[in-house]
Amino acid sequence: MKIRNRHNIRLRKMGSRYMIVNPSSSAINMTDVYTLNESAAFLMRKCLDSESFEIADLVSWLMEEYDVAPELATADATATAEEWLRLELAES
Repeated sequence: MKIRNRHNIRLRKMGSRYMIVNPSSSAINMTDVYTLNESAAFLMRKCLDSESFEIADLVSWLMEEYDVAPELATADATATAEEWLRLELAES
């Protein structure tokens, strides 16, 4: 499944925390802010540099960067992608 980032989100580092800022598209001027751990921020940076990505890309990036087993990388990548889709930080 191809996944695309929402083009209006921004990844920011504030102190030791990584945050995603997602401006709302509603008529009311609201913004959603989400905090990310280091590995999720790493994946988001990679995804923001890509037009689209698949879970297999996330798995590969995690394995290369963190030297983790394929099973763990797959579980983490799948959970991360599902959460981003649920929060509408990405779309399929």
